[in-house]
Amino acid sequence: AAVAPAALPGGHLRPGLLLPGALPAVRGVPHWAADERQGHPAVNRLGDIRNDNDPNCTYEGDNNVLLQQTSNYLLRWMSERSQGHPVSSPMGSVDFLNDYDAILRQTFVLPDAQDLMDSSASLRAYKWLVCYLLRGSIQKLRKQEENGCAEFEAKNNSQVYYCRSLAIAFIEHTVLEKYHKHVHSPSTPVNLQPVLKHICSLYGLWSLNKHTAILYQGGYLSGENAGKLIQDSILELCSKLKDEAVALVDVIAPPDFILSSPIAKADGELYKNLWGAVLQSPKSLERPSWWSEFCNNKPVVGKLRSRM
Repeated sequence: AAVAPAALPGGHLRPGLLLPGALPAVRGVPHWAADERQGHPAVNRLGDIRNDNDPNCTYEGDNNVLLQQTSNYLLRWMSERSQGHPVSSPMGSVDFLNDYDAILRQTFVLPDAQDLMDSSASLRAYKWLVCYLLRGSIQKLRKQEENGCAEFEAKNNSQVYYCRSLAIAFIEHTVLEKYHKHVHSPSTPVNLQPVLKHICSLYGLWSLNKHTAILYQGGYLSGENAGKLIQDSILELCSKLKDEAVALVDVIAPPDFILSSPIAKADGELYKNLWGAVLQSPKSLERPSWWSEFCNNKPVVGKLRSRM
């Protein structure tokens, strides 16, 4: 029977999902807020959306701590595995670590471009990536402990390039794996599968592309064609999804009532809605209280100049 470490409640996986899993969905919010400073009126609520989003990233604590908890979860499972216990979790997210040694022996076989369009190719690469980073993190921790560091200090010194990268890669793998299984499930309508499979493959390759340096470093990728094929496949998937972009946004985006933004309404009448919102704003057609200071009672030149 699988032995679940006592200090590893299932909740440790959930906080880890908070940051890396959610970021792709909200990464654009700060950019929208930056655009607001370039001229978007406040009526578009870009600033409000940013303000509402920020707390969502930290409800359960500092993200660095959550990532450290996730890496600790994986390290504890490897400790159990080294003692002969099988790796098994309620959601099955770590079960692939039972094939840890076999996965590390795998390399990227340069496939046909169409083969890379299937998300299973990205999923295999992610399993190798997690195992490789897990091995590196274990070696780093052992080296720190051999140098006389206490467990707490050793783990803190092993975060950058090791445990933190491991946690992020593991969460991205978990998201991709769950979506891959859902898309290929018989319960998914056949007419929706082509588009959903493209989205799944695009997410997998786009996320994996950020880790190409580690994939080359560990020997999973070799030669310039492998990295180039990943990039070309990303561009091809974007091209295939281009015609479905509007429909996908309509399906995923919150309703107009929730966003309450004139430039985000589903009818696409951006300028008409924006102009209507401006006209309906309080006092938008009235003179400002200070209008006379610039017309009838102009201040003496230099009077308002700073005397500092």
